Amino acid sequence: MDPDELARLLADRLQRIVPPGFHVDVADGMLWYSSDEGRFPGQQNDYQAGRSGTFVRDNFACHGDTLAEHIVGVAREALDELQDYVDEASHDPWPGRTTPPEPHAEIRGARLHLWFADGEAVVAACEPIPLEGAAS
Repeated sequence: MDPDELARLLADRLQRIVPPGFHVDVADGMLWYSSDEGRFPGQQNDYQAGRSGTFVRDNFACHGDTLAEHIVGVAREALDELQDYVDEASHDPWPGRTTPPEPHAEIRGARLHLWFADGEAVVAACEPIPLEGAAS
């Protein structure tokens, strides 16, 4: 799987699960996280949450040795970094209620599954991403 295509697919799936007022975009192999200006307190409580991102293209080969490990590793990294952005911008433990749940990524068959779980309980999940044999 091409890292830029994975970034595009991740942006689509992540945008579907973020809270209202948050945005996930993709440009040049990177995911960008942002929020509606003036809506969330941000790190400094100045309502300037700014932007953050995940370098999908640049970090793709940093996770493991196989294509499957690259895909799972960078996808989990994206979930983790998006969660950090939303938590810091909103001051809420998204997508949890009291604590931030753990991000997970796993390839099952020819699909990449992405979810957040608190212990065994799934708190939020993305629609699986078809890999069409890319991780074999």
